[in-house]
Amino acid sequence: MSRILGFMNSAGGAGRTTSALSIAVAFSEYGRRVLMVDCDPQGALTFILGKERSHRSVYDIYAGRERALGMIHQTNERVDLIPSSPKLYQLSRLKKSEVLFHALNSFEYDIIIIDAAPGLGEINQSVLAAADELIIPTRLDLLSVRGAIDVAEASKKYRAKVRAILPTMVDARAKHGVEMMNELIGKFGKQVIDPGIPKSLLIPEAVVAGTSLLNFKKSSEISGRFREITYDLL
Repeated sequence: MSRILGFMNSAGGAGRTTSALSIAVAFSEYGRRVLMVDCDPQGALTFILGKERSHRSVYDIYAGRERALGMIHQTNERVDLIPSSPKLYQLSRLKKSEVLFHALNSFEYDIIIIDAAPGLGEINQSVLAAADELIIPTRLDLLSVRGAIDVAEASKKYRAKVRAILPTMVDARAKHGVEMMNELIGKFGKQVIDPGIPKSLLIPEAVVAGTSLLNFKKSSEISGRFREITYDLL
């Protein structure tokens, strides 16, 4: 059975997609077979991996076609992908929150990483019902930290357990950031990955290049940091 990790923060701009992709690629470097699932209708992960116009997508799972032919796409990042689709916006109500769990458990991968959308709507509830563990990326600002806390509280009703809180875009000189880090540590203790991921211009540059950070600058300090974090998650 695959190990399923959900990346979620109910606030936007938390560094969720960058973290999910970087950690997925690092897992593949450690010899794990990795499948990524883009459950965000905006499809940022799908865009970065160049699979925006895929005929089959995660929408097929929610539409009841759990093993649709051609749903899984190979990428240049040593990870496979089930892409997102704008059709996810058309979903009104899910018949059952376990639909994603049942579908993903039929796939044979070591690691499945789900990139969730902002918010706590029905699709994200299905992610919470599918994931074994949650990684909650968060910027060290009030709204993002609030979003991280909301996800942790919501997860208590589902099978997903919080594995780590991952501070992103960390500026060690910012007083407010230090205060937010202390608040997270006070609430979550050792679940907080300290010092987190530093702020870096390499992150947007990798997006523009259409590749993961770990492939864009393999030997950079920030790539090494993601590898260290992933090693601790093995």
